[in-house]
Amino acid sequence: MLAAVEHETARLKTLYQYEILDTPAEADFDDLTKLAAQICQTPVALITFVDAYRQWFKSKVGMEITNAPLEAGFCPLTVQKGDTLIIPDTLADPQFAKNPVVVSPPHVRFYAAVPLITKDDYSIGTLCVVDFVPRQLEQKQIEALQTLTRQVMAQLERRLFSYRITEKTQQLDQALKELTHTQTQLMHNEKMVSLGHLVAGIAHEINNTLNFIYANLPHANQYTEDLLSLIKLYQKYYPNPVVEIEAATRAIDFNFIEEDVSKLMSSMTIGAERIHEIVLQLRNFSRVEQTEKRAVNIHEDLENTLLLLGHRLKGISEYPKITVIKEYGHLPEIECYAGQLNQVFMNILSNAIDSLQCNIVSKINDQPTPDSNPCIWITTKVLDSDYVVIQIADNGAGMTDKTREMIFNPFFTTKPIGYGTGLGLSISYQIINKCGGQLTCVSAPGQGAKFVIKLPIRA
Repeated sequence: MLAAVEHETARLKTLYQYEILDTPAEADFDDLTKLAAQICQTPVALITFVDAYRQWFKSKVGMEITNAPLEAGFCPLTVQKGDTLIIPDTLADPQFAKNPVVVSPPHVRFYAAVPLITKDDYSIGTLCVVDFVPRQLEQKQIEALQTLTRQVMAQLERRLFSYRITEKTQQLDQALKELTHTQTQLMHNEKMVSLGHLVAGIAHEINNTLNFIYANLPHANQYTEDLLSLIKLYQKYYPNPVVEIEAATRAIDFNFIEEDVSKLMSSMTIGAERIHEIVLQLRNFSRVEQTEKRAVNIHEDLENTLLLLGHRLKGISEYPKITVIKEYGHLPEIECYAGQLNQVFMNILSNAIDSLQCNIVSKINDQPTPDSNPCIWITTKVLDSDYVVIQIADNGAGMTDKTREMIFNPFFTTKPIGYGTGLGLSISYQIINKCGGQLTCVSAPGQGAKFVIKLPIRA
């Protein structure tokens, strides 16, 4: 008895996890119910879920009521047995002859049902067909009913999967909003330390959710393909469907769904990949992945970065060539995180190019002078035998004091939506601080911007 109670408790818990009870009608379930009625040639077909108190009908054909007591009907028995139940004539069977739905309206005389079995082997409901006269089902009809039952469960799993994705997405959106709100309320130095830990945790949670999405997308895609394959089989062997099926096919625009579903799955995959890119940026920001310190040739790293940015320095269409003027001093090698220092150079030089190109476009729109000569100056020197100083300046539009005070804040950007994450300079600021140095900016409207990197020669 105790085992039976524990099994029923677990069964109900599994049912409730699907969050299907008392939900509105859904076309995907209704289509399967209609198919069951058509195939078995019965006036009534139901998708029924059985909880602790009632039978609730998610989808119904030929029936107006939405639920019934547990003692009325045969679905609870089917759920209890966990196996296909067929009653050719209810009045001829002593076990069912006195059931309320037999002796009083609607006077059910025939019943056939297949249980809805979860992946954990719990029976949570049925797909059943009902008639008001005695009858038999052919073996092919029974097999088709069993197949449709599996499709009901597949649809139920997809529905749950979709809800979980939506829930996780909302949680991530809320987490990111809270992160942005939190960082604006902290003092600058304190914020840069604490935010790194916070973002690392969020990046971890996003990555966990991303793994969940990646793991389930192939299943969702396979279930969709299975459904389409099943429908194609019906179209192959039943090329001339009844009027109701043909009308339903037109109503749901089946041809469009068949073409669009692969695009839908592809879009979800692309979205997951975009989240993956964001996670990588957040990991960089939070300094999750550390590299070893090593001796670095500053000039070599600057030249490598300029080489990678060479295509953006060349003149194309409305952008004239950007001249790079280098004034290198005699620098010793310094101990630092080489890869991360290259990232700093890349961020600052890329921003300088963006600023110059944006300035050129602004001048074109405002009828500029024809002698525009965008330049970037890179200067290096040793300071007091203890530090090296790298200055990267441009003759772009410059920035106001208010903007300059915010440029190292996480997620702050002056670029249009979709063209920047606002993480580049804040990451650069942390990297230089970690190396024991300083990153500052000098700028004024119309006078360009100069970033000054100060690094200790000895760690």
